[in-house]
Amino acid sequence: MAVVAEKAESASAFTNIAALAGRVVEGLPYLKKELARRTSLATGKVLATPTSYYIIFTGRCNLACPFCKIHEQVDPQLSDEVLFRIVREAKALSGTGFHISLTGGEPSAYAPLFELLELSQKLGVNFGFTTNGLALTKKNVERIIAAEPFNVNVSLEGVDPKVNQPLRPFNDGTRKTMQGIEWLVAEKRRTGARTSIFVKSTILEQNYRTLPDLVRYYGKDSGVQVNFQPYVGEQGAPFWVQDLGKFREVIEELKALRREGYPIVGNDRTLERFFDYMNNPPHEGRKRFLDLEGHKRNCDIGLRTMFIHPNGAVHFCELLEEPIGNIHQQTLSEIYYGAIGAKQRQGMVWCNIDCQQTCKRPIPLAVKAMTFLKMGREKRKSSADLVQIKAAS
Repeated sequence: MAVVAEKAESASAFTNIAALAGRVVEGLPYLKKELARRTSLATGKVLATPTSYYIIFTGRCNLACPFCKIHEQVDPQLSDEVLFRIVREAKALSGTGFHISLTGGEPSAYAPLFELLELSQKLGVNFGFTTNGLALTKKNVERIIAAEPFNVNVSLEGVDPKVNQPLRPFNDGTRKTMQGIEWLVAEKRRTGARTSIFVKSTILEQNYRTLPDLVRYYGKDSGVQVNFQPYVGEQGAPFWVQDLGKFREVIEELKALRREGYPIVGNDRTLERFFDYMNNPPHEGRKRFLDLEGHKRNCDIGLRTMFIHPNGAVHFCELLEEPIGNIHQQTLSEIYYGAIGAKQRQGMVWCNIDCQQTCKRPIPLAVKAMTFLKMGREKRKSSADLVQIKAAS
């Protein structure tokens, strides 16, 4: 039995190496785009194309979370026809090594989600979405995973209903959301799908003390990564962290968990900046500014990201306020290479806005690479795995 177990372990190790090698190959188009962005920044020439498209197609949502106001913006809404066109135009502009993220509002309730997933799979587009998880029934999860989305981001502010429920008010919503995450993980493992599963949690006064519990709940090997972002809102709102001493302890605990191997997206600096942000929140609307001491920031968001809003307006970054075009009047390519976009890129190298949201902030290449390698396929339970389990018992 020991010999059999040893052979099974060797086979499992070989499978893991093969999976890692496959993941590296999948990442080459992204690396190519990363190099093109850096060359573009160095030369001032636009040699890169976007790697991320965020479609905020509506504000409509089946939840009315108190820390989020988007559900109040029910109109306008991008039509199904426009959503399909965006997927095709993004493919034409970016080719490979990019992804589309659908958010809102709630995609599972108000968008042709399954059809968009199936179109993206047909075109070879990495497509993902962010959801509150209430519609992640077993049947829906099977259909979602069958289309192998790039990622599924599930919003969850805590594993304790007493913490999560007031922030995401829905009858029995915490259990339903967590059950949906479990079904996603189980179906991914059953099929060997490439889909990456993220739990997205907003750092708030009401939940920050329990964030280490959330990380521990999903563990090191659950197939779930945890991605934090801080509350973004007006000064005086009740969601800003009050006890900074306690928050410092939580940040240090999260840093320790990350070093132990818990899959928290980012690095120590990422977590440290959350403390800095809460310690010195924005004073001018929702913006806070950095002291660059006369140095270039070299922000590259104008080379990597496009945000598309319900009214059709397209931004490199909404913090700059001015849109670079409108999808109802132009193609994505015309917008990306247009005069307004060019002007904004020139100013971005000196931009001093402190961007904390995960979709906007600059992310070090090493962090991107590690996150990417943790994403993706999870092998099915093989005969070697079963022998290993039997031997261990």
